[in-house]
Amino acid sequence: MLVTGLTGTLLLTSLVCLKFVKYNNNIELMLPADRQVQQSMRFLRESNFSDKLVISLKLNDSQHTTEDLITACDQLAGSIDTPLVKNIINSIDGSSFMPEMIFFLQYTPQLLGPESLAKLKDQITPAGIKERLSFIYRQSLSPQSSFVMPFLRADPLNLNSRILNNIQKLSKASGYDVTINRGHLLSKDGRYAMIILKTSVLLTDGFGSRNIIHYLQEKLKPLPKYIKADIIAGHMHTVKNEDIIKKDICLTTIIASWGFILLFLFAFRDWKAMIIFLIPLGAVLITTGISFLIFGELSYFVIGLSTVIAGIADDYGIYVYMAVRKAGNSLETMNKIRRPVVVGALTTISVFIVFFFSSVKGYHQLAFFSNFAIIICLAYSLFILPHYIKQEKPVQITAETKPIAKFNLGIPDKIWLSFWIILMIIMAGLSTQLKFNNDITQFDGPGKEVAKNEMEFRSAWGNKDLPAVFVIQAKTLEDAYELNDAVYTEAVQAVGQENFKSFASIWPGFSKRQANLKSWKEFWTNQKIQEFKNLLAEYGTPYNFSPEAFAPFVQKLDNPATLKEEPEGLVFFEQLKDQFVFKKSDAYQIISFFPDQNNFITKLSGLKEKYPGSFLVSRKNFSRQVSQALSREFLYLGLLAVLLTLCFTAILLKNLRLTIIAIIPIITSLASIAGVTYLAGLSLNIPAVIATMVVMGLVSDYGIFMVYYCKYHYQTGTIPAVTLASITTIIGTAVLLFAQHPILFSIGLTLTTGVLIGYLCSMIIIPVAYRLWKDKKDVPI
Repeated sequence: MLVTGLTGTLLLTSLVCLKFVKYNNNIELMLPADRQVQQSMRFLRESNFSDKLVISLKLNDSQHTTEDLITACDQLAGSIDTPLVKNIINSIDGSSFMPEMIFFLQYTPQLLGPESLAKLKDQITPAGIKERLSFIYRQSLSPQSSFVMPFLRADPLNLNSRILNNIQKLSKASGYDVTINRGHLLSKDGRYAMIILKTSVLLTDGFGSRNIIHYLQEKLKPLPKYIKADIIAGHMHTVKNEDIIKKDICLTTIIASWGFILLFLFAFRDWKAMIIFLIPLGAVLITTGISFLIFGELSYFVIGLSTVIAGIADDYGIYVYMAVRKAGNSLETMNKIRRPVVVGALTTISVFIVFFFSSVKGYHQLAFFSNFAIIICLAYSLFILPHYIKQEKPVQITAETKPIAKFNLGIPDKIWLSFWIILMIIMAGLSTQLKFNNDITQFDGPGKEVAKNEMEFRSAWGNKDLPAVFVIQAKTLEDAYELNDAVYTEAVQAVGQENFKSFASIWPGFSKRQANLKSWKEFWTNQKIQEFKNLLAEYGTPYNFSPEAFAPFVQKLDNPATLKEEPEGLVFFEQLKDQFVFKKSDAYQIISFFPDQNNFITKLSGLKEKYPGSFLVSRKNFSRQVSQALSREFLYLGLLAVLLTLCFTAILLKNLRLTIIAIIPIITSLASIAGVTYLAGLSLNIPAVIATMVVMGLVSDYGIFMVYYCKYHYQTGTIPAVTLASITTIIGTAVLLFAQHPILFSIGLTLTTGVLIGYLCSMIIIPVAYRLWKDKKDVPI
């Protein structure tokens, strides 16, 4: 009664504590502590990309015009008023653009390199000046003269065409092709408009992400029917992933519960057998609370596996239940089953223990959660459960007369062995065709609607392939500009200027601007300036150009702008800088964009090594980094799991021959998982590898119990116990096949395949191998 009371109190306390448990669907929990991987994730989390949301508005019909779209855009932007949104970019004031650009041209002497001055020398000739002034005169007669003439007066020699072109390229460097119409951000066809929101909510903040997405969705409802609005943001992935995982957990729990109830009704027909299923459920409940106290928050990935863990943990209760019902709860009975039950549990625990040696924090949670739940179930099954079970009828624990003959279906052992060998050859052949998928986006399950909206967004705005990013960092802004300029110079040589969009193309480092200014002053001697003025006066007269027509440019010759860290008061410069320059707590980061292709990644990776602190952020490169880091880990963890499983199996059986026979289900399951995964049209991934390691611990139990049974033939209900244990485990794993999230589905397929094949192999192939590989001391079966 005391134990029952303490257990009830503990369960009640754990149930109440569930309300306070915090869950986390942050993918960082499932990534290795590799320096490059963590560096990339930290950049994505802290960069200006992560605090932006985009609302894309689309005209749904042809009856409405761009004017209607702009009106809807203004109404929506005006309605957004929440502390969650720090800034709204709905329109750009074009009236200030022209004077700002003209003002920026005063830095021309600092921005033009020696190669530009060499070309300039050929322009300052009678023929060159005459041709240029003729062009300017024709432009003055054109309809757009009011727009272009201020530029031409400030730059009659067209020195800044490259700078202006670079500014235009930088505005599109992130891959989006935006046009400005009445100051609004529109697509080329005028059917889409864009509103950019800057928020204080981090991508990893599930609660905050849900609040801002819900707020914006409410604001989208009053929009007219001819407008379709989509929210494009990483926050949508955070919310949708959480929703899908919650839905999957709820669905799988319901299906698993009904499966256990039906199994209880038709297989056990004893109300006390409910204790077998209550033990793992209670263990999971208690472990959830304790895990939260230790880790502070729990990964949804771990909670999603709770039904699997429950299916594993009830195996020991089933073994004890069947033995006690068959042979009574005497000390003799418990002595006969305690050893295989404990060692079977140890082999499973050993597989989960190796996850503690991983650098992935989420795996530490999985290891603790699983092992703690298994230990609770093992203790209750061995020491508490027998007192609640009554024996069917007294029997003496002796060898069964027909222990396992019914499982061979009358087929000769050698035929079964031949069938197994052929199956292994086929599965091994299929496994060679299996590919490993290292794309990190496969772990993201936002749903079809979000994926469809993002695909439409990229298609409408010209961003079908997201660019990769080259990141430099330095302690001061001046040092960051200097380093960025050095990287830009070498990157252009490596991949070409058209493939590397850098802020250095419009604002080089201080030392280069200083050198350019010096070269400018050396070029524009007093004699050169006077010669230029004379040519303007001589060839400008036929076109009625006044002596002051090009005064803005001539003033730069006499008095060029002084060197500064950066221009001040220019909105366009600050907007560009906001895209490329990030201020951190202790450093500055400047990014550059380049195509996310392997050849560019390879070339720039070498450049990265030359400049300490710089790094690449690329979806393809990131996937490769994660894959390499996890592959190294799982090679080590897999070998460790195999060694521990073999060690515990050998300790129990104390016989090399029996140990080899006992691991046949493990070998069969591993080969079958690879073959079935290929036949299902899927590829191997990290979650599948984790699940495969778990399968090793599970089916090793079946192998141990069946070999132990073949050796001693104890009437402790081994065969029905193994059968029911495998059924409960399959119920816990098969329900994951109904999950929508790709991680849970992949785990479900792997576990279900491995456990099912492992069970059939234990029931059929182990007795066959035991009979064919004879030992003089063996009792015939």
